[in-house]
Amino acid sequence: MRRSRWCAFFVIACFVAIGWRVATPFAQSDQSRFVGPTSSQPLALGANDSLLAVVNPDNNSVTFFGVAGGQTNKLAEVQVGEEPNGVAILPNGSKAYVANTVSGTVSVIRINPGRGRFNETRKIRVDTEPYGLALTPNGSKLYVTNARSNTVSVIDTASDKVVATITDVGFEPRGVAITNNDDDNDTDEKVYVTQFLSLPIPGKVDGQDDAKAGKVTVISTATDSVIGEVTLNPLADTGFKAAGDAIARIPPANPPVFTFTTGAYPNQLNNIGLKGNFAFVPNTGASPNGPFRFNVNTQSLLSVVDTTSNTEAGPPLNMHLAVANQTNPQRRFLTVPWALAFRHGTDDGYVVSAASNIVFKLAVDTTTGTAQVQMDPSDPTKVLEIPVGKNPRGIVVNSTDTLAYVMNYVSRDVSVISLTTQPERVVATLPSASLPPAGTLADLIHVGKELYNTSVGVFDPAPGTSTPIVGRMSNAGWGACAACHPNGLSDNVVWIFPSGPKRTIPQHTDFDQTDPARSTQKILNWNAERDEEEDFELNIRAVSGGAGLIVLSDGVTQDPAVFNLTPLASANRNQLKVRGRNAWDGIKAFVQFGIRPPISPVEKNDDVKDGRRLFRIANCQACHGGPQWTSSRLDFTPPPDVSKIKTGQILDQLRNVGTFDPTAINEVNTNGVPSLVGGDGFVPASLLSIFAFPQTFFHNGSATSLDEVLENVIHRTAGTGGVDVLSSAADRARLVRFLLSIDVRTKPFDRTPLP
Repeated sequence: MRRSRWCAFFVIACFVAIGWRVATPFAQSDQSRFVGPTSSQPLALGANDSLLAVVNPDNNSVTFFGVAGGQTNKLAEVQVGEEPNGVAILPNGSKAYVANTVSGTVSVIRINPGRGRFNETRKIRVDTEPYGLALTPNGSKLYVTNARSNTVSVIDTASDKVVATITDVGFEPRGVAITNNDDDNDTDEKVYVTQFLSLPIPGKVDGQDDAKAGKVTVISTATDSVIGEVTLNPLADTGFKAAGDAIARIPPANPPVFTFTTGAYPNQLNNIGLKGNFAFVPNTGASPNGPFRFNVNTQSLLSVVDTTSNTEAGPPLNMHLAVANQTNPQRRFLTVPWALAFRHGTDDGYVVSAASNIVFKLAVDTTTGTAQVQMDPSDPTKVLEIPVGKNPRGIVVNSTDTLAYVMNYVSRDVSVISLTTQPERVVATLPSASLPPAGTLADLIHVGKELYNTSVGVFDPAPGTSTPIVGRMSNAGWGACAACHPNGLSDNVVWIFPSGPKRTIPQHTDFDQTDPARSTQKILNWNAERDEEEDFELNIRAVSGGAGLIVLSDGVTQDPAVFNLTPLASANRNQLKVRGRNAWDGIKAFVQFGIRPPISPVEKNDDVKDGRRLFRIANCQACHGGPQWTSSRLDFTPPPDVSKIKTGQILDQLRNVGTFDPTAINEVNTNGVPSLVGGDGFVPASLLSIFAFPQTFFHNGSATSLDEVLENVIHRTAGTGGVDVLSSAADRARLVRFLLSIDVRTKPFDRTPLP
């Protein structure tokens, strides 16, 4: 009797299990390897194409979809650590790994396909700000780029433990891709890691179009050690012409004639993809020399590495040229190329343009490494541009080359692209996480994040009309706040502007990040030229060539008033709206509350403590005190008293500490005229998370390290009336160690007067 009951129970259990398995929209893979090489992305497919995972950085979660046979079922949203940015799934589908950037961990999520369960089983501690991660093709190792500690962690996926930490990978490692040797052994595969920000080229001067170069680190999976570093050189001719050459002191003619060749250097290397014997790196090229114009400042570059020799394969491709050369006048440029993925069976790839909200297509030659942007087969007069969601940041292609999936950061969804139609098109949109409730502060911040990251902009209809206003953030989709301020921070480029050379300031320093609710704001720009975030309406109009957001009562016409340091304040003027919220109010809210300062990896040891003591003794707090680590503070209601203004600067915000050299080759303005401002000093730079912006310091990049910064005797004695209490190199080294440790966890100093 017991035996028959047991048998009956077993039969029922098997039936239930089989029925559940059939009803489950994905199944565990029998594959032991991925098809082709692997790369880091904010979304991942299982090896049998049945399971899709996507991270939700603003929701601290990862969402799983069942996508077998073209299904689009949301299976689960799993809470993980803070700010997840990368995800990977084991080839057999049993586990997923998630890089939690703020938490400094990698979540391990156990996947039970028979029961449809997704459970975080542990968090693996890695180094500071893990960002990208990729599995070896057989899934035995996971490589994690730790963006702020400048390391790569290697995790053994059998034990889920860190088995190696690779330390000499360069500054801010981000993207990672791993070759595939097509067998079960991973000991002769190579790992390619991008360094996000470019580094100075010796002998060059910041502000020149060839001042810096990109870097890609090469790691051996056999030894888990660095075996090379590839330099990605500047592009000598972008194909776009300027009206003069500022650094060469050649001003533009009147009227301007655009005959001067412009170059650009690779920057913002976020992602890398492998095809054949080549690694392809999309990036935002910087062309900082003046005169500035919307189409000669940033470029959409594709740099290529020959993986057989670990050298650059040739000059980068300027992908913007394909749009410029199309005969169709309706153009949207390919701004902020952030990630790419390739088909497996053909030599085609797809690149996401994070600012322009599109995916475009490349054809690559796997014998030479050259690439070409593809035209639309349904309209050969224009580039093929596939509209997706807001701020796309990742893309994966399934193993059969029938579908691609795109992670859209701001709209918090996934676009599903059919690759079998001509042209390719979006066939579904999968919401991955909830958006902020309408009318809340979080909603206003989200409006600002959308506008900050777009080169286009979609706005509410003008009064009395029903059609949304599209565009205005830039000319033909060329330019965005994020093009120079990735993630609200800095591209670390010295731009030649009307007031002279100016290194991009990270905007996490604009407001008090230790207590954002206090709304404490500093004066903006190096020359104290602006006192309101809304003053950057001028950047949208002049630098990006857009129509802008401040309008007259008709809701369309540009307000012709000049907003920068005039009797008119910029705030509270008539603005375009997004979902009923004022556009500039949203951008200001994002800058105030939505930009996270980088986390320092520096251990708070005795040297750091001693460096803090030396900081106080040298009275550095006279210029770098206060919650924003700068003496600058908006202490009036805009606009400022005109008696305080000289050559467009608010004088009482400036400090002259010997950092202005009128003889410097790059101390010119955009028209090639020696800079007229700087002799009265500059707004003291914020020290908050200063470690994150390597080898470019002072307003004009004249110092390439903090050690060099402190070699300036006038600077280091400014707080002590010329008495040099930092004459000892050992003391300066300890002070530098303290400076490198500063982040939002560091207690700031109160401001003190200069002697």
